[in-house]
Amino acid sequence: MGENNKNQPRIAIVGAGLTGLLTAHGLKKAGFDVVLFDKEAGLDARPRDWPLMLHWALPTFNSLLSESALSNFPKALCNPYLEYTPEVESMPCINGKTGEVLFKSSMPGARRITRQRLRRVMAADFDNGKDIQWSKRLETFEVDETTDAVRLNFADGTNAEVDYVLGCDGASSKVRQLLFNGDQVAQVQPSGFMFATAIVRHDDAAMVEPVVKMHPVAAVMMGTESVGGLSIMYVDDPNDLSRWTTTWMKIWRREKFPEPPATQGVEALSYIKATTKNLVEPFQSQIDLTPEDGTKASCFIDEMRTWVPVSWDTRGGRITLAGDAAHPMLVYRGQGFQHAVVDAKSYVDALKSIRDDGVRREEAVRVYTDDVVERGAKAVTQSLREASLSMDLESVGKMMMAKQGHARAA
Repeated sequence: MGENNKNQPRIAIVGAGLTGLLTAHGLKKAGFDVVLFDKEAGLDARPRDWPLMLHWALPTFNSLLSESALSNFPKALCNPYLEYTPEVESMPCINGKTGEVLFKSSMPGARRITRQRLRRVMAADFDNGKDIQWSKRLETFEVDETTDAVRLNFADGTNAEVDYVLGCDGASSKVRQLLFNGDQVAQVQPSGFMFATAIVRHDDAAMVEPVVKMHPVAAVMMGTESVGGLSIMYVDDPNDLSRWTTTWMKIWRREKFPEPPATQGVEALSYIKATTKNLVEPFQSQIDLTPEDGTKASCFIDEMRTWVPVSWDTRGGRITLAGDAAHPMLVYRGQGFQHAVVDAKSYVDALKSIRDDGVRREEAVRVYTDDVVERGAKAVTQSLREASLSMDLESVGKMMMAKQGHARAA
């Protein structure tokens, strides 16, 4: 393995989320041998789903996917029946007190997908149990200077020897912690901003209609002590709104309200209802009328976390990070996944430059990592500033979202 195996290296991706799967697509398309390891028991081990917007990174995203995944991409869309227009490819921001439109964020070519659906589409190209190995919780890694290989040691007692490791294991990345030898500098930090989401199946067209009327994809609300969002999550029948599923979200400063008694389920939903008052319609009623029977709605509450990246030792170009493992940021302007897509493409290009152009491994991965750190640090910092500005009507107009929409800025 290692330098002696530079033409046929084996790459391990730790984490089979969207970033890991997308990078695996790009590597496989480029002819590399790639295997994914994930700590979860399987693709559907976590029931939680959420929507994501693909916008400025969509062309790069498409360039990495296999032909089969590209052809199945519509299966990942929240509404695969939607006809796209400039109005549809924008996001209105509503005054949470008056209902007036504060501004619209243009996103030409944007497509809204759900994480679970896109993950299934991308995972279909890989052999379960071989290309994607589940229940593999990473504990340690070792670099063998003799064989030039990296040995990954998992909690189940198994191990794997590879040439390269890419950590795509999320905001609380184990790979990141190991790269920093457990130092506190690698620890993800609480942002002070809470984030609640609910996916709701009303089975009632009258509840879905106001959401669609506000915007057929998604709308956000600002100007109160919280930020709200309404969007379409799933569409089973384009002609029957009663078979549409909606989703709402709320963001607030942690210090403004008591601690939630639960982070998911009916108790979490009851807390959101009790602490959310006097929002402009339809935001208030969509929360108030969310069913609490435990079957038609799922609600989750988290504190959003960030890590402003600083440079790490890549162990001679063998190990690095991508996506949320490298730069977990707040949801504002939907930049996190866009930068994860750029990471994926840049990593594939780096490994191709080693194999095809003779670039030294350490140099190629260092250039990749330096870009991820610089770009990620800027984007994380921007997301924190956006959150602070979004909580007050007087400062909303200063947001990047108001001035330049969802466009790339890092």
